[in-house]
Amino acid sequence: MFFTGLSALTLAVGSQHGAMLDQQLLGVYTNEEQAYFEKDAGRTPPPWISLKIEKQDDGLIVTRTDAFGKAVATPLKGHAAEGVERDSLTLGGCTRYFDRSDTGWTYSKLQNRKACLQDYQIIGVKKDGLKLRFADGTETQLKRARPVECWAAAKKIEPKADGSPDWLFVQKLSLHDQGGRVMIGGGESGAEPLILRMRAVYWPKPSTNRPSMVLYVHKPDNPDSAVSYSWADINASRVGLNLRWMQASCTIKGAERASDVTSQNFRG
Repeated sequence: MFFTGLSALTLAVGSQHGAMLDQQLLGVYTNEEQAYFEKDAGRTPPPWISLKIEKQDDGLIVTRTDAFGKAVATPLKGHAAEGVERDSLTLGGCTRYFDRSDTGWTYSKLQNRKACLQDYQIIGVKKDGLKLRFADGTETQLKRARPVECWAAAKKIEPKADGSPDWLFVQKLSLHDQGGRVMIGGGESGAEPLILRMRAVYWPKPSTNRPSMVLYVHKPDNPDSAVSYSWADINASRVGLNLRWMQASCTIKGAERASDVTSQNFRG
């Protein structure tokens, strides 16, 4: 949806204050938190969107993905060049100029307004996220995601030959803390399919709830409603969950590294 008709991506950037714009753009971003809390408040949420921006050779590649990290649009390739007086971002023939400060980049003006009639535009770049404006004038905030690695165990439908529970155990499951999802089980695994989801939740004011890392379990047939969840302090390096019939432990990369899993013995 958002990249339809965009044939090229070109970045021209300056490096007057630390990281260059193209370097700062690298990462995974979603508007999971804004979309969730707008809906929770009874307002119309912005369209959910996730962008993955990577370095490729001497340029960049931008991919719109779903919550599982799967591409949902053709990736766009681009390249970067250092600016002189002002940083600029060019998408599909549309060049936007950005004023830079110690906190990031803010959109200031267009070069070719007709070429800029696109599905969305990046109008702000900061260390912790992006600001987008959609074609209808509405805006949304995308937060930078931290990678998360999990292990999970799920009880199989059929027990072992001796009648004891049998378990599916999987490691190195990759997702992220801005609504990233990963599926386990299903198919010929012997276990029912399950979805793990992770969020770094900062409650909007005036809520007095503390920021939390939250790990959810979903069933594929009802992906918007969690079967269960657990939480930890926002600065926690690991969040675990034990429902007897399934268990999981997720380590947030960039937080203090928790001990590696050394046992694969599980009890119902």
